Amino acid sequence: MVLDIVLTLAAALLGCFLLLRWLMACGLGIPMEDSFFMLQPEKHRICQRPGEKMLRRQENGKIFLTALAFRAALLLLSGLILLFLAGEGEPMSLQNAWMRGDSCHYFHLAEEGYSGYIENGEHLFLVFFPLYVWLVRGVNLLLGNTFVSGLTVSFLCYSAACVFVYRLAREELNRRAAQRAVVFLSVFPFSFFFGGMMTESVFLLTTSASLLYIRRHRWWAAGIWGALAAMTRMHGVLLAGAAIAELLESNQVLARDGRGWKERLLPVLKRLPCALLPFAGTGVYLLLNYVVDGDPFAFLVHQQHWNQGFMWFSQTLQYVGENAFAWGDLPTRAAIWIPQLVLFGLFFALLAICWRRFPSMYTLYAFFYLMLNYSLSWLLSGGRYLSCGVPFFLFAAAVTEKRPALEKGLTAAMAALMGIYLFAWLNGASIY
Repeated sequence: MVLDIVLTLAAALLGCFLLLRWLMACGLGIPMEDSFFMLQPEKHRICQRPGEKMLRRQENGKIFLTALAFRAALLLLSGLILLFLAGEGEPMSLQNAWMRGDSCHYFHLAEEGYSGYIENGEHLFLVFFPLYVWLVRGVNLLLGNTFVSGLTVSFLCYSAACVFVYRLAREELNRRAAQRAVVFLSVFPFSFFFGGMMTESVFLLTTSASLLYIRRHRWWAAGIWGALAAMTRMHGVLLAGAAIAELLESNQVLARDGRGWKERLLPVLKRLPCALLPFAGTGVYLLLNYVVDGDPFAFLVHQQHWNQGFMWFSQTLQYVGENAFAWGDLPTRAAIWIPQLVLFGLFFALLAICWRRFPSMYTLYAFFYLMLNYSLSWLLSGGRYLSCGVPFFLFAAAVTEKRPALEKGLTAAMAALMGIYLFAWLNGASIY
């Protein structure tokens, strides 16, 4: 009870600071330049210079190819690990090694479709969002191998996502810091899932693209990418909140500057349909539920099979903490419960440290993304979900600015942990 209150108060305090800061940025109260809530440091946008467009294309291509090579190297490492684990016996194939947990379900959904993949007479797999499945099915028409098609989609989406994450970081940080953000994202302990047959790469791509276009006020592009994110995972609808926060702030809707309410709200109302497009993505998912099961909310029923539902985040943290210290076997504690507990504390601390360094669209999105991920009644994949928390990697890049020892230590520690978790995953450990 006491822990619930403490955690709730801490989150409420940070959330109130973030909301108040956003309201101040929208023009409420004293000017931001005189306020404790002022953006620190001031943002420096990239200056457009002759030849800059060509340089950016070259830079984007280099990042894409480097990210693709990194994923290929990890796939090769996976093969070497399987050879090591096999000893003198026959090594397990890469496909069999990676067809575990959700990967297996996405594989069968891509092959059989939502109507055809049934267990116990029920469409239990409607809980899995459709965009990744549909992309794999489309690519499979060309490649003719579902597993290869799944990895192709994941590899390409991850590589493109690294470009968007870099461009997004360059909106707020210098080039070196933007590179750090991509490196931190890539060596995050659970980032090896970006190369598997799961939705992480697609969600990372759609989220980072939507955030970039929100920041650049390209509202149609932001909304379309947000809709695609909402077709990949339920968290995609949070991008509508990020878009609305930036839209209201950029139009200074609460500023006392002589404008009437019509002048303040009309530009917002014109762009509001674009900001709300992520809900259209959710609508596609509900339509899929209706077509397959006759009920747009059938997934809520099927979630019970997976022991999933909403739980207040402090209660989730309480059972995660209890399991981190008292679960029956140490390997499971080290694979699931301890990382989830530690990562929540680290991500919460990053947000608390950086809340004045970034515009509100980042901090508000990051706050609700973290809280939503830790509001599940049976959380097993917290680390995997946080690997797609794009703003947090920008925060980490900002925190390590002019701290080379911290940068190198953090990079080395995360890379080592990623290698350990990849090895454990291929060895059959309970990592989700």
